[in-house]
Amino acid sequence: MGFSERAVAACERAMENGTVTARHVRDVLKYKIVDVTAIARFLKSEDDMVRKMAAIIVGEKRGPAQLLLDAALVEKDKAVLMEMLTQLGKHGDAVEPLTNIINSEDESIRDVAIDMFRRASRADCLFPMLFDRDDKVVERIKRYINEQERKNGENTSSDR
Repeated sequence: MGFSERAVAACERAMENGTVTARHVRDVLKYKIVDVTAIARFLKSEDDMVRKMAAIIVGEKRGPAQLLLDAALVEKDKAVLMEMLTQLGKHGDAVEPLTNIINSEDESIRDVAIDMFRRASRADCLFPMLFDRDDKVVERIKRYINEQERKNGENTSSDR
């Protein structure tokens, strides 16, 4: 068993016991090539901290995005949800089913959701936010949509 497998196994044991720490996460994340599918199952844990740590590992190591998305769709804990959204934004795919989250009454969740769509280059999903009651949010969304249009224009012109 290699070092990365040992780090994953130790993290798994700690998650099972509910004793996972930032050190376990760091140990897994320090390896370039590591299979985190065994950790993805902890996205359904009853322990908030375990779910959050699993989301960090799965997101950072580009684990199964669909499992992360499914977990985010049912997540009740605010801190865990915000971490899941942050990690999904890094994946850049599979974020469209989360468009309803931008309607959250919680401003911090809305901010993270907006940033997720921006990072995922899915500013088009933010179109309903152009009609938000907050002028700052509207300006922010306009800027993101314009950024994406410019980026897409540059990609199409460089493809020629």
